[in-house]
Amino acid sequence: MIVRPLAPEDLARIERIEQGAMPSPWSEAALREEIGAANGFALVAACGETVCGYAFFRTVLPESELLHLVVAPEWRRRQVATTLLRRAMAGLAAQGCTVCFLEVRASNAAALRLYASTGFIRIGTRKHYYSQPVEDALLLTRDIMPAGEERNEDIAGC
Repeated sequence: MIVRPLAPEDLARIERIEQGAMPSPWSEAALREEIGAANGFALVAACGETVCGYAFFRTVLPESELLHLVVAPEWRRRQVATTLLRRAMAGLAAQGCTVCFLEVRASNAAALRLYASTGFIRIGTRKHYYSQPVEDALLLTRDIMPAGEERNEDIAGC
C-alpha cells in the first residue's frame, strides 16, 4: 500500500468511494474545494492503481483537524485507515503541527476503536452536532510527535 498526496486527478475515484461508503456523502463541489484548500492536507491510500481510501485535514499551525477519513467498503479491515492516519501524523508533524483534533459520531464504534488505537483520546462532546440522524459528536485529540519521531510502519494490506 502506498500513501501519497491526493491529486486533482483522484477526484473521480474518491467521489465514487464517497457515494458508496458514506450515509451523507460530500458533494463533488465539497471534495473539489477540499482538494484546493490553501491550508488543506489530503492523502490517498492506493494499492497499485486502485485508490482504496483518503483523508482530508485542515491546518492552522500548530493545530490540525481531521475533517474526513473514508475507506472503500471492499478495503475495510485491511489497515487502510490506520496506515493513512499514521502517515498523516508524520506529514502533519513535518509541517509543524503538534496536535490533531476530530469529531466522530458517538455511535460509531468502529471509528472510535480506530482512533483509540492510533492515540486519540476523548476531550469533550458536541451536543446534537450531526444531523440525519441528530446525534452527539465526541471531540477527540492526540498530540503529534516532532517530525521523524512518529512510527512509520509499512503495513501489507494489498
